[in-house]
Amino acid sequence: MKKIILVSVIMAVVLLAWGSVPAHAQDSAKDDKPTFYHLVPGTYVHGWPRFTMTYPKDWVEQPPFPQEAFRAGAPGPTYSTGFWVTPSPFPPLPFDKLADMILTYWKAVAKEPTVVSNKPSRLRDGTPAQEIEYHMEDLGGRGPFNSVSLAIKRGDLLILTGVGSDKKIGEDLKGILYSLTFQSGKDEPVKVPPDVREFLDKNSNDVVSHDLAKVMTHYSDRYLSSGKKKGEVERSVKGYIGGITSYEISITDFVGAGDKVYLTGFISINGARWPMSGTIIKENGEWKWFGNQREVVP
Repeated sequence: MKKIILVSVIMAVVLLAWGSVPAHAQDSAKDDKPTFYHLVPGTYVHGWPRFTMTYPKDWVEQPPFPQEAFRAGAPGPTYSTGFWVTPSPFPPLPFDKLADMILTYWKAVAKEPTVVSNKPSRLRDGTPAQEIEYHMEDLGGRGPFNSVSLAIKRGDLLILTGVGSDKKIGEDLKGILYSLTFQSGKDEPVKVPPDVREFLDKNSNDVVSHDLAKVMTHYSDRYLSSGKKKGEVERSVKGYIGGITSYEISITDFVGAGDKVYLTGFISINGARWPMSGTIIKENGEWKWFGNQREVVP
């Protein structure tokens, strides 16, 4: 139980501090942002490891829960019907035991959650997966709720995707989960310009030294990530920085745009790798974390 809580806390921090894996439907057909950062309606691209998922084009981005990288849902009441993506280091559990771990989460937020089914499955490309279906009598005072999770192991990473609805989960919603398709060629570390590498290393050193003030100097005062500003990042970092013993940022995709850079990769925290994506911007000659500069309406 303690391990599950620790995983959730660190994941929340990574998503908040580094801008999650920013993704949303673009407003215009013309956009020079890379696909791992800015998406066309109905397509989600995860930065690392690189994979895509498709969902209805009229669905809108929703505020992700702390442990999630992305969440989108049907227009209307928030969280009535939607899907989410949660990547994290794979826990020391076999596939068929993941259902109990996820049930622990549902028990904290819902009334009488139960496992309806728990069975091995495969993605369209043959990748092994575990499909788990849940039912709960009440979720947040909104009545009965149903959910299906699909768990995939990718190296040392657990990719947990899910769909939920206040109605019965049909094959159309499950199809979102099974649309997950891995893309090769973007998962290995690449070299970045010396000044960017210096920025990343200095940031890492300040995290390991537990110097909160120095860590926050690496953030622009204009930082904004899915509605979260610099002050909220500082409060989160303060809560976890004391437990960090090693911290290293590896970049797997780097797209420069003058004084702004889009990048994605992973952070090795205490030996475990966590996905990250973000934007840095040069202010007064120094690189700063800038976030995705996006507001998400609750």
